[in-house]
Amino acid sequence: MVKNFFFATALICAASLSAQTCIPDKSLTKAGFLPAVLPSAVVNTPYNQGISVLTFRDTFTKVLGANVPVKIDSIKVLRINGLPAGINFKCQHPRCVFLWDTVRCISFYGTATQAGSYPLKIHVRAFAKVGGFTPTTQNDSISSYTLEVVNSTASVWQPVSASFSVSPNPANDIVDIEDSHSNADWFVTDLSGRKAAIDVVERTSNRVRISVAALKSGVYIVTDGQRKTKLLVP
Repeated sequence: MVKNFFFATALICAASLSAQTCIPDKSLTKAGFLPAVLPSAVVNTPYNQGISVLTFRDTFTKVLGANVPVKIDSIKVLRINGLPAGINFKCQHPRCVFLWDTVRCISFYGTATQAGSYPLKIHVRAFAKVGGFTPTTQNDSISSYTLEVVNSTASVWQPVSASFSVSPNPANDIVDIEDSHSNADWFVTDLSGRKAAIDVVERTSNRVRISVAALKSGVYIVTDGQRKTKLLVP
């Protein structure tokens, strides 16, 4: 499935508000993506956020019950549904093609006109060779991003602070908070500020491991009351 190898995306993208273009991070060499969660947009305020992409090179598919290797040549973004009014997207590559050996990026830019939570659906097409020889394509969609539009800058949450990290993000049942402040009292809230149900599984000198298995799908805030970042629960 494309979902299995599109999350071979890697990121952190600087962008120019005037040009609506992004600058891919050429130092990224592993397939993956960042940020896992888009920063919030503010109503009637210019927005520009980039995502850089590096796809997986190899995956597998089932043929007559056997695993057959698939070599991925590229993945193309066809369209993105769910963007709030006033926000557009623009790929660095003119045809929105992303490769396994070159980091490229995509910008979300514009001025949102209405607050709300906007789940994005990114429609993609993968171009690959089954067994390394037989060309094939597959359409799929990515639904791991939600763009939050808020009414004031006081409500904006940025991606992970340099002083701590949260992984994996999007989450599985167990999430690690890597932090140099071992005595921090970490908790999770929903976007309205209400505390969510989590369990602390393990605490060491620089890491807190929590279980988010009880959380419903959505966007949450991981915070110690001062520092904070978003966490996506798929």
